[in-house]
Amino acid sequence: MKYIFSCLLCFFCCMIAFSQETTEMYAKNEQLNDEKVIEFGQRFADSFYEKDTSFFMDNFNLQNFAEKVVSINEKANDDNAVEEFNAVFKKGLFLEKFHMFPENIRAAISRGASYSLVNYYYHLDERKYHLLFRMYSDNGGLNYHDYQLGYEKDEFYLNDVFIYSMGQYLSDTYRDLYELSIPSKDVKDTETNKNRLKGMIYFMRLESLLNTQKYKEALELTHKLEGKFTEKKIYYTTKIKIASKINTVFHLEAIDELLKKFPNDPYTKLMEIDYYVMLKDYNATMQLLDEIQQNTEDSFIEYVRGNAAWQFEDYELAEKAYANTIIEYPGFAEAKINLMYLYDFLEKHEDNIVLLNRMIENEEYNKKELIDFIDDKSNDFVNLPNARIYNRWKKKK
Repeated sequence: MKYIFSCLLCFFCCMIAFSQETTEMYAKNEQLNDEKVIEFGQRFADSFYEKDTSFFMDNFNLQNFAEKVVSINEKANDDNAVEEFNAVFKKGLFLEKFHMFPENIRAAISRGASYSLVNYYYHLDERKYHLLFRMYSDNGGLNYHDYQLGYEKDEFYLNDVFIYSMGQYLSDTYRDLYELSIPSKDVKDTETNKNRLKGMIYFMRLESLLNTQKYKEALELTHKLEGKFTEKKIYYTTKIKIASKINTVFHLEAIDELLKKFPNDPYTKLMEIDYYVMLKDYNATMQLLDEIQQNTEDSFIEYVRGNAAWQFEDYELAEKAYANTIIEYPGFAEAKINLMYLYDFLEKHEDNIVLLNRMIENEEYNKKELIDFIDDKSNDFVNLPNARIYNRWKKKK
């Protein structure tokens, strides 16, 4: 199995249309608002499975988002922030791309990923509610999106999103790109303006290389970039994303650069799991999973733990983790299938029969479907198809 906790290349999604916002209001931390936030979060989650991204776009305050991005520019203010934002980004790769953020989530779901509301919380310093979502797929790995909610006229809206695999808010990522794009205040500062022009050309060239899957050339290009942008997280996470497409050595080196640049950063933990799995460091991997589970209060980490434990040949822990996942998420078929494969590998056929019977009793599958699945050679069951107990079970009505 592979455990690639993939990063999002946030510069591939951008924006052009903006809603309006008045003076910011703050929601009280109270039961009534708790209920509103939970209901809002569930509608938000459901919208992706209904193949509808309009909920995201209709409820994301893009005006507020743009103002945060361009606030470093003295020429921009609340009245012209949107115009300033577009004036800069329409010169680059980003025009009319913001809708691709929710579209990419919906597309991942259509390919088998899950996108689930994990929990909500109230941030005391911000005086704002947050919704934590988990995205997971066996191929794409694990990521979390922490949505910061704004509040106005007794209604909640999406204000920003902290992307765990990027280690920062989406507005911060755009701000980094914006800084790369705007000219220096000093017209005599030709060196800064020259570097910014190089940066825009760099992204255009990088996008072309990635679109044609020339990953080695793309990684070499990142090494040639100079200037302030190379101090940003997006620079390092972009390199990791590209390196993961080449081989394990390049991937490890790219993650190592990030960890050295941002030591003790709590939001590099998703990257660190990849890192320690590839280094075959069992204890570090399990400790990181414990920390992520504690920070997110996400019981789904047990499934990830089961996959990692199996790779480290800790079969007892893998079995326990899958069993816990099945109890917590009875509708999550992948945990049951992985447990079936684990029992097959360990030749624990009696336990597999118990699991199969339970799936039939719960009306998840009928007996014929399970037999067809196990007997299909392309599904790579090694021992179970030839086991006496299984063949007796097949004949039993």
